[in-house]
Amino acid sequence: MNISLIIATYNRGSAIAPTLTSALQQSVPVDELIVVDDGSTDDTANWVRENFPSIKLITKKNGGTSSARNAGARSAGGDWLMFLDHDDLLLPSAVECLVGLSQQYLEAASLHADHIYDNVASGVRHENHHYTLPAFRRLLDTEAVNQMSNSRLYGYPLYRSLLRGNLLQQPYMVRRSVFEAIGGYSEDVRYCEDWDLYLRIAQQYQVAVADDVISRHVIEGENLHLTAAEKQELMYERVLRRRWRSHRWLQVTENRIARQKLAAIYKTQGDRAWREGTGSVAWRKYLGSALNWPFDHVVLARLLWWAVPAIGDLRRADVESV
Repeated sequence: MNISLIIATYNRGSAIAPTLTSALQQSVPVDELIVVDDGSTDDTANWVRENFPSIKLITKKNGGTSSARNAGARSAGGDWLMFLDHDDLLLPSAVECLVGLSQQYLEAASLHADHIYDNVASGVRHENHHYTLPAFRRLLDTEAVNQMSNSRLYGYPLYRSLLRGNLLQQPYMVRRSVFEAIGGYSEDVRYCEDWDLYLRIAQQYQVAVADDVISRHVIEGENLHLTAAEKQELMYERVLRRRWRSHRWLQVTENRIARQKLAAIYKTQGDRAWREGTGSVAWRKYLGSALNWPFDHVVLARLLWWAVPAIGDLRRADVESV
């Protein structure tokens, strides 16, 4: 297999050095390493060019992570594409692990493994993210097509599990033919672009996951998912609506999960508007939640809280018009 490793970066500067070094120090080397500079306003591109001349460097106008990764994929020569964030570190056996996984499960379209979660800002660290974080236990509970001592091959049931929330992480490998067939990364999706891609892969193809830890996922500051919560909710809504529209009417379980997740998003948005005193926005969001059953009972209570006075006003208006 011919592997192209793609790293999208923006204003990382010399801080990208550990990531690039880890990618070059693999027990099984990749065939090409591509860095895509997404319109950095600092000297990142020149720094990479001067300090890592063996790396293929692409510069482009800023367009976001998805756009940068797609640009890297288009220029890649490998039949397998591997993606890595510019602040994460590969363990020396990372590529070797994923290559071995591809040989165990020849039918797999994408290959994933476990990682160390290391939030250096908060001090929270998980040595085996999939095992120590409760939310990821759903991955181990998902029905597998085939299973070995430390790895599993998943079919369509993984798609249903992913609809409830992301369970897969970078770094990972995907067949280039599959990446191109599903259209690559959605360039109008941010904050959850990986989840969107994994969903589209799992909906049509088989996915292999190893329990081996192959990388260190580093969080250096505040979690982007928290600081950009409102924007992320909009992206989640976009992704879920697209998946919902891709389902057939008879896919009852998938439709229920998507509607339930949408209902939860609308409730969260309604709660925020309620706290901020924006009644009309809150009412619309709660109504949207109620239309996507099942929904939280608080949604119904607050809709009734608005509806009863409104009905009273209408009745008074009828009386006064007589």
